[in-house]
Amino acid sequence: MIGWDQALFKFINAHHAAVFDAVFWSFSTFGSAWVIVPAFTIFILFAAGRRRLGIILVASGICLISGAILTEVIKNGVSRPRPTAYFEAAGSATRDGGAARSFDVHVVGRRLAGDNSFPSGHSWAAFAVATLMALFFGRKYGWAYLAAAAIAYSRIYSGVHFPLDVLGGAAGGTLMAFFAWRVSAWVAPQRARPAKT
Repeated sequence: MIGWDQALFKFINAHHAAVFDAVFWSFSTFGSAWVIVPAFTIFILFAAGRRRLGIILVASGICLISGAILTEVIKNGVSRPRPTAYFEAAGSATRDGGAARSFDVHVVGRRLAGDNSFPSGHSWAAFAVATLMALFFGRKYGWAYLAAAAIAYSRIYSGVHFPLDVLGGAAGGTLMAFFAWRVSAWVAPQRARPAKT
């Protein structure tokens, strides 16, 4: 485990308040694939226009579905424990310094301990959507990156991911979305590129 990753997690997770619990629980919930993907689909249906609708839906669908699959493949390959599982194992004192890594994780929402942590699927999806919005619809949707960053931060605040998990998810989602856009821009350049305003 990387030292700065633990230290930053502890700093973020330890500074909490009831009002922020509610705020970041909301961001975390919105970042779930069951919420953000339908919301993005509705956005596309209203914003794309008939001429561009097909290419954007297909590219975004392939990007988000393959991203979800790849996230699970990486999680199973890396097999990094969630913060709750990692810090609860401190009492054993059999590896990684034992009690020295003890920390009472502040969990907001559902307690996740049994599955793997790297990369963050919420961060992957959020940054993929933000990148797709910015590339397909123009710079005016750059604000979506702020929402994606809030979703990523909420996963640390909520006690379910380490900072490195959300950075990995953000990088993976951004790169996959950029690749999906580049392919669609090669296949149908006039429909994939945003209109110049």
